Amino acid sequence: VRAFDALAGHDRDTHLVLAGARGDESDRITAAVSALDPAVAGRVHRLGPVDEATKAWLLGHAAVLAYPSLDEGFGFPVLEAQSVGTPVVASSAGSIPEVAGPAAVVVDDRRPEAFADALWHALTDAAARRDLIEAGHRNVERFSWDRTADGLVGLYHRALDAPLAPGPGR
Repeated sequence: VRAFDALAGHDRDTHLVLAGARGDESDRITAAVSALDPAVAGRVHRLGPVDEATKAWLLGHAAVLAYPSLDEGFGFPVLEAQSVGTPVVASSAGSIPEVAGPAAVVVDDRRPEAFADALWHALTDAAARRDLIEAGHRNVERFSWDRTADGLVGLYHRALDAPLAPGPGR
């Protein structure tokens, strides 16, 4: 929200759409939105949980996915955005940098001004947007179900070929 506030003064057409269930930081988000100038606060939309069709529509129509997660388990929203050609600006938390690969702008989201700068860049630099979109499509290919299945089969083969480790009762 603070990053959007920094960005909002430069681009009066941009809106912030927050979708998903209430999280641990929901009260802080409410307070941050309440602290915004009313004209900026009116461009923040809190949808709550959304169904798959709405999520797909939002990701497909977003100018950029801002993903400042601090505790993401894997980062599926990053891949979902990349798969539909939406540039991603994400936090450096958890597995997000590994999942996003070089196909997202990854920033320390504890610095709202850095996040705002990265969002502005992804919104306004046509070459950077094109590069992020193209890299995103390539990145998603790393996570196809076929590749996952092939990797799992390979893991099983390696496990079956490996000698048993010594342990109790062996």
